Amino acid sequence: MDNVNKKFNWSRLNIFKIASITPSLLIIYGAMILFFSILNPLYVSGANLKSVFSNLGISGIMAAGLSIVVLTGNFDLSVESILGIGAIVSAKLFNIPGVHIPIPIVILIALLAGAAIGALNGFLVSYVGINSIITTLGTLAIFRGLSYLYATEQSLIGYKPFIELGRGYLFKHIPLTFLYMIIVFVAIYLILKYTKFGRNIYSIGANTYASRLAGINTGRNVFFAFVISGVTAAMGGVLMASQLAFAQGAFGVGFVFKVLTIVVLGGISLAGGRGTLVGVFIATLIIGSISNGLSLVDVPVDWREAFQGIILIAAILVDSIRVRRRELLKA
Repeated sequence: MDNVNKKFNWSRLNIFKIASITPSLLIIYGAMILFFSILNPLYVSGANLKSVFSNLGISGIMAAGLSIVVLTGNFDLSVESILGIGAIVSAKLFNIPGVHIPIPIVILIALLAGAAIGALNGFLVSYVGINSIITTLGTLAIFRGLSYLYATEQSLIGYKPFIELGRGYLFKHIPLTFLYMIIVFVAIYLILKYTKFGRNIYSIGANTYASRLAGINTGRNVFFAFVISGVTAAMGGVLMASQLAFAQGAFGVGFVFKVLTIVVLGGISLAGGRGTLVGVFIATLIIGSISNGLSLVDVPVDWREAFQGIILIAAILVDSIRVRRRELLKA
């Protein structure tokens, strides 16, 4: 009887689901750290770890927001252009002659710009009925073009308090960008796990038709999923502008590939309805650490990109196998 109680108590404390990919990701992460530290002992140095964690924030925040959209069975490929818009809006607001806009207002306006683009995506997908891939490819092109149009040259940012938001450290060791990422992950994790909206997101991804029959307003929930994705992508743009102290039209190019790799590797099913933010968080650490490790062992940049492609294909393959197994078990 005692053994039964112990097992029961552990199951309640365990944040991973039985079929979760997270334990496997933790093993992979540990093995990866050991591998790169053997090849180059500098990999586990304090300075390098600070560099790794300071570069995780942008992609992690964007992956957390994109996960909500993917959980509904949709895609948001426009996140990289929203990142560019968020960065450019921030930089332009700091460069209005004779006008000083407080940092919170600048950030709020940039996030509202991201929310507006997310709302456009959500409206076209949820209420017009256009496929999410087609919709977000279109908005990706539109807002990338606007980014190039309004930021043909670098917009420099000389306001040090804003720059400190992206470059600063807590207690001189913990990057502020990493803390922002933790806050976003915790907030979205709690939303998905403990709110009606979160339960609806999982239900819609698992079976949209059944969700409608159950009285769930699928259009409204998917709409807000895209809005959240837009906000987190714009937040990534604000942080990128803060870290680099400038913005330009090319910001975010190719970023959707990295963010989508994190989401899929983290166990968010492309079919929708399955996955947790815990896995996405570990996947963020893995992708960021792999990029850093490959650079330390002098792997050419082109091969680093190819390696990420291999990871994405492998993650999609694993996800498709898991989906098939669930369908077979249901049958």
